[in-house]
Amino acid sequence: MSKATRILIADDHPIFRKGVLSIVNDNPNIQVVGESSNGEEALKLINELKPDIVLLDIDMPLMSGLEVARILKKQNSKSKVVILTIHKDKEYFDEAIELDIKAYVLKDSIASDLVNCIMQVSEGEYYISPAISTYLIEKRRPLMQESPLSRLTATELQILKLISKNKTSSQIAEEMFRSIRTIENHRNNIINKLGLKGPHALLLFSIENKSIL
Repeated sequence: MSKATRILIADDHPIFRKGVLSIVNDNPNIQVVGESSNGEEALKLINELKPDIVLLDIDMPLMSGLEVARILKKQNSKSKVVILTIHKDKEYFDEAIELDIKAYVLKDSIASDLVNCIMQVSEGEYYISPAISTYLIEKRRPLMQESPLSRLTATELQILKLISKNKTSSQIAEEMFRSIRTIENHRNNIINKLGLKGPHALLLFSIENKSIL
């Protein structure tokens, strides 16, 4: 049996933290190792407890979640950062992406998104709340004259569609009756064919083009 994913919750609203606890406490694969109500305390606890994943609210006293994420990046911290926020604004999202956060989850959708997000991030995947996909349109890469999707095979298009649904490589492999390595090879081929760069690029592209997949 694999060990539980250790998480730390940092949010200045006790009621919200209690809500997060109620969502994850019944899951044997998730263990809450600490809580914090401000950014400075969160950073101290992260360095002490070294959780696998830290859930950071953007708006916190003393130090914002993005400021904490920036310091963790400079420290090369192994704790993976998940941003929990009410903000759908593009500038917040863009800043989070620059800090290489592993997930961006809207607070109004944590009941349906949070556990799936934690599980995917713990497997090395990235996660973005489906509700924010409409805010990604302006992040489109320069368009080629021909549709980039025309370069993909039927199998690659099917995989891209599943990626747009926030499916992990292991979930896609199970659904398509393929090995995880085969799916990873297809993902790399898709990235190369579309000329994508950056850890979030494939997920962002799939969400942006979800309506035509």
